[in-house]
Amino acid sequence: MTDLFEIEAPTTTTSLELRRLQRDARRHQRRIRTLIASAIGLVVLALGASIAWNFVQALKPPADVVKDYTGYGQGQVQVIVNPGDDGATIANTLYENGVVASPQAFIQAAYDNPDAALKIQPGYYILPREMKAEYALGAFLDRDRKIERTITIIEGKTVSWILDKVSSITGYSIEEVQSVAADTEALGLPPEADGSLEGWLFPSTYSFNPDVHPADVLALMIETTVTVLERNDIPPEAWQRTLTIASLIEREAGSDADRPLVSSVIQNRLARDMRLEFCSTIRYFLPGGLSVTTAETQTESPYNTYLHTGLPPGPIASPGEASIKAAYEPADTSYLFFVTVNPVTGETRFAATLPEHNANKALFKQWCSDNGGC
Repeated sequence: MTDLFEIEAPTTTTSLELRRLQRDARRHQRRIRTLIASAIGLVVLALGASIAWNFVQALKPPADVVKDYTGYGQGQVQVIVNPGDDGATIANTLYENGVVASPQAFIQAAYDNPDAALKIQPGYYILPREMKAEYALGAFLDRDRKIERTITIIEGKTVSWILDKVSSITGYSIEEVQSVAADTEALGLPPEADGSLEGWLFPSTYSFNPDVHPADVLALMIETTVTVLERNDIPPEAWQRTLTIASLIEREAGSDADRPLVSSVIQNRLARDMRLEFCSTIRYFLPGGLSVTTAETQTESPYNTYLHTGLPPGPIASPGEASIKAAYEPADTSYLFFVTVNPVTGETRFAATLPEHNANKALFKQWCSDNGGC
């Protein structure tokens, strides 16, 4: 009976609140998940936009595009590349002189050309203004663009002749060049030369910058002579004697093949205490033709090998390397005489005896007679 009548207990306020709170919690969690998902989406979207933007920007040229001209330029300007200048220095020099539109353009052109680092030489160049950097680099690699003063010293020439040449290429007066030449210690002349430049100015072709000083020219010639002596393993104590003999060979020999033979004549005569009697030594202090007169052979001078036994006091000209080598390594012969029988071709006859020599001399006299004298 009790169960039948028993009234169902009503829902309490506490249980209703609990269910409401649970519903609210579930809604809150859904909102949080939605917010997190939205935030993640925004981040992903932002990252994607950033990557896309950077990619697009990479396709664009930078704001500071390297400036460069497009043509071969116009006008002319002198550009100096100093020894030790690196690529950046050269680039700035070109930019400052209006040759290239920017240093970076030349640096890039040099970077792209493997010859640039090896072939750009110090010196003076004439270049147009407003050149494309690539063309400016090409101008540096063109030898004709370089301004040089070139001097060629011929074998067998004397100091006075050489100093005149140095004066002509440097623009200094002969008196100024002679004054420079007098300070042989400053020029680096070895002590073996005893203060005389004769024979120590090596014959060759030299190139210099336009502002070269005579001292630099003469110093390089002396340095080259020392280099040649050392290259041929000639000891310093033999330098002056070797150059003296070599200068005689240079003035007397008609060909490279004759040089060791002329050297042997010199050595054989010296060994026998015979006078050399070389016409070239007379012509060193007395100007004249190929042959010498009896009166000239009697002219007093320490260089007169007709009067004095032994070698002259020093070289009588600048010898080349072939004569230097022959002077130090003469041929092994018994020759005591020689004469050039044809001055045009340089044909020279050698002899061990005086009769043979006189017969050769007759050939020379005949040549002179056939060619209007000597």
